[in-house]
Amino acid sequence: MSDLTPKSKSVFSAGRSIFAASEIGILFVLVLLIVVVSFVQPNFASIASLSNFGSRAAWFGIIGLGVVFQLSMGEIDLSTASIYGLTINVAAIVVVTFGVDPWIASALGIGVGVALGALNGILATAFKVPVIIITLGTLSAFKGMTLIVSGGGFIYGLPREHSFFKIMGSAPLGVPMVIWVFAALTIILSLIYNHTRYGFLVRSIGSNPKAAELSGIPIARVRIQTLMLTGGLCGISGMLTLAFFSTADPNLGTGYELLAITAAIIGGTALTGGRGTVFGAALGALLIAVISSGIVQFGITANWSVFVTGVLIIFAVALDAAIRRRRGS
Repeated sequence: MSDLTPKSKSVFSAGRSIFAASEIGILFVLVLLIVVVSFVQPNFASIASLSNFGSRAAWFGIIGLGVVFQLSMGEIDLSTASIYGLTINVAAIVVVTFGVDPWIASALGIGVGVALGALNGILATAFKVPVIIITLGTLSAFKGMTLIVSGGGFIYGLPREHSFFKIMGSAPLGVPMVIWVFAALTIILSLIYNHTRYGFLVRSIGSNPKAAELSGIPIARVRIQTLMLTGGLCGISGMLTLAFFSTADPNLGTGYELLAITAAIIGGTALTGGRGTVFGAALGALLIAVISSGIVQFGITANWSVFVTGVLIIFAVALDAAIRRRRGS
């Protein structure tokens, strides 16, 4: 593992410098879009509006931070939105039905996310199949569990005056707590991705799985750890969502798996593995949220945002292919 060639190490260094430039480009587009939409709709740049689309970006963007690690390994987890929804409903049920303290329930919700991520990794390893194959099944299984525990309806009766909802659903300095957590996680996970042994192992596996295996890297263990990380992030996002709305809905998070993947790819994470950027994924999430909010601001039906998401996915895949061809040449 430590004996990877200098050439391999230079590849990873080059990847980081390339994506630093990529992040600047995404940031420029993001700011430009906000300015353009604000010129037509001045209220778009208000604190309330920025907080609104910033919160939406954070809910699926937190999941997208974990997706960076997955894609960098050459794996795709399609069950993230289902895990997100299940953690919300499990936490709400134990509070309303069993009277569990919301802080303890939120820890339980995050633990459920970690456990479901581990289950995905264990199943993929046991059956020796890509994660995407296993999560095609767990996507529906976890969604079904959400419908079962919630009874298919909203869960009301949460103690909104409890400190959990007052603190985690608050807006320090006018900025919703979920955005603060999103920013903190972006910084922490970026450091982990770029400056720890675990991050290096993730990139090594995605860059050349066969070489990683021959080097003695514990691929199965790193895969499970990565899926546990993503599951935990789904749980964190879910608990912040629960604190914000003070209610649970079995349909929360529908489509978030695609938004999280799109954010990561637009941000500069390669579909083929080995390269990624956590900051880029965060900016990608904000870009998606700005585009969706801008569509509504121009009076266009929100249904168009689904179409735009599809276009963004196609664009992101095309961009990734172009980057691979350029690097290959």
